[in-house]
Amino acid sequence: MNSVAMPVARRAGRLARIGQRLREHGVGPPLRKAFADFIFRASTSVILEYRPGDHRVGANAEIPAWLSFMVLRNGDTVPPLCDWMAHRRDAFAAMLANGKIGIFALYEGVAVGCAWIALSDHHDPESREFYRVPPGEAYHYCWMIDPSVRRRNIGLPLCRYVMKTLGDMGIQRQFGVVDRANRASYKIQSHFGYTECGVKVMHYCILGTRWTRIGRYQGVLGTTTPGKAERARLAQTA
Repeated sequence: MNSVAMPVARRAGRLARIGQRLREHGVGPPLRKAFADFIFRASTSVILEYRPGDHRVGANAEIPAWLSFMVLRNGDTVPPLCDWMAHRRDAFAAMLANGKIGIFALYEGVAVGCAWIALSDHHDPESREFYRVPPGEAYHYCWMIDPSVRRRNIGLPLCRYVMKTLGDMGIQRQFGVVDRANRASYKIQSHFGYTECGVKVMHYCILGTRWTRIGRYQGVLGTTTPGKAERARLAQTA
């Protein structure tokens, strides 16, 4: 595909996704998400961490026959993606080329979920985030599960597989950033022994420009009840 056709294809895919959201959810949720993405949004996340010995990961837990996992590194080919993630293929390939590790959950051979791992300092220029990752630690991010299969209980096996994979690599500390409004992600990681470490990340978006601020706190912040705009963003992130 030439350089002119690629942006056209991306725009067509974006318009198709917007049309699908309008058909499924009506006008309200997409408008609230657009406002949060491009006009104004402020949210707070916490860093959850896990260290071996904090909790026993069920290595022998059964995995449904239709579910499998794949670990990708630099040079590997991105597997077939579900429609919900298909537009991210180029971004996933770039992340692999940048030295990240991609762990994919596959439903009958098609990727319907993933998590990404950084084993060295992670910098996201778009969101202006930077996380130091010392040797022996791993930062996980970009957790995704296709909304159409979320009720099939893919989140728990995926989290378990990620933790076991990192443990087998000798990682001594696993950590990630969880939006306080994302109760499902917070609960899943807490279930496996992740705990807050006293670091919070404040995310801001004003007129399409994003940045973050990091602060410290004592105790446990827990989750919050998301407003309508935040619920729309969490439900439709793509």
